[in-house]
Amino acid sequence: MPWSNQSGGGGGGPWGRPGGNGGGPWGGGGKTPPNLEDLLRRGQDRLRGLIPGGGGTGGGYGGGSTGLGGGRSAAVIAALAVAVWLATGFYTVYPRQVGIETIFGRYVGTKGEGLRYNFPYPIGGVVKPDVGSQNSVQIGFRSGPGGQGRSRDVPDESLMLTGDENIVDLDFEVQWRVNPLKASDFVFNLQNPEGTIKAISESAMREVIGRRNIQAILTNEQSSIAQEVKEMVQKALDEYGAGVRIEVVQLVSVNPPPEVRPAFIDVNAAQQDADTAQNEAKTYASREVPQARGKASQIVQQAEAYRTKATADATGQAERFSEVYASYKAAPAISRERLFLETMEKVLGSVNKVIIDQNGAQQGTANAGAVLPVLPLSEFGARGPAQTGAGR
Repeated sequence: MPWSNQSGGGGGGPWGRPGGNGGGPWGGGGKTPPNLEDLLRRGQDRLRGLIPGGGGTGGGYGGGSTGLGGGRSAAVIAALAVAVWLATGFYTVYPRQVGIETIFGRYVGTKGEGLRYNFPYPIGGVVKPDVGSQNSVQIGFRSGPGGQGRSRDVPDESLMLTGDENIVDLDFEVQWRVNPLKASDFVFNLQNPEGTIKAISESAMREVIGRRNIQAILTNEQSSIAQEVKEMVQKALDEYGAGVRIEVVQLVSVNPPPEVRPAFIDVNAAQQDADTAQNEAKTYASREVPQARGKASQIVQQAEAYRTKATADATGQAERFSEVYASYKAAPAISRERLFLETMEKVLGSVNKVIIDQNGAQQGTANAGAVLPVLPLSEFGARGPAQTGAGR
């Protein structure tokens, strides 16, 4: 080469100076630059020793066996390098993961757990998101070490305006997972998953709270609020193509602001007492109303029975009167006699009586019809014939 060191020469070349004291990029003061050809030759010799079938001896880059051996060595080295590079494309997808494969940055498929292969970098790439773990986003508070309790409150996130223009202090937590069927959307469409879910959840909660009164929020609508927020967040994430599945929206605490909290506690207690009274009244009504309805039905049935009986009696008496009247028209004298006898039988049949024949006193002796005043005629008449016979 034109600037290589010659045998014992003072050294020319682009950095050399006459007299052999050239400086150059490797320093001056008689120091000579390294012999590049010698370095390359020694490297080739070492490769020939490692690779079978290496070339013979000889120097330089010229022809001959040495040139052919160097070409084969370079080809083998290149082939080994390519093989090693291709071998780095093997990767493992562990349980609770999926493999998202790309070629030149473009998505080409999703792989399940196991040993997989894709072209290595820079041609291919693999992203393995965790689809089995449950993640959580805390809004309005931050938990302590290990997720135990609340270490601090975040009023900027927790204070919300209700529909009746009150303020409520609401802390809640959103639990979510990566959807295994849409893991590619999660990888490519979301740059900051936790921040996106947090912003959407806080916005949805403020919208839901803004449509309700504070009394309902503090008492009986917390479950419906959580369900409505979950549906709204899931719908928004699906529209964004986030590849996220919302598991639970949990209200951790719902309280009025500290300044008015005692008054709201009293109102809540009064509301609970009112609910208790209403429940007791409903219980009493459910017990008494059926009894009253049963009694009313019984009275109606008794009235119906009396009406039926009275109607039947009246109908029977009318028919009997019609029959008696027909008989009377046929024989008036006999009918009058019969009516007189039947009437006397009904009247005198239940009366104690003594019949004295006054005509017998006139036909007999003078004292035959006389009755002693002291004789207990009423008791005598009340006795039956059997008792009179027994007394004898």
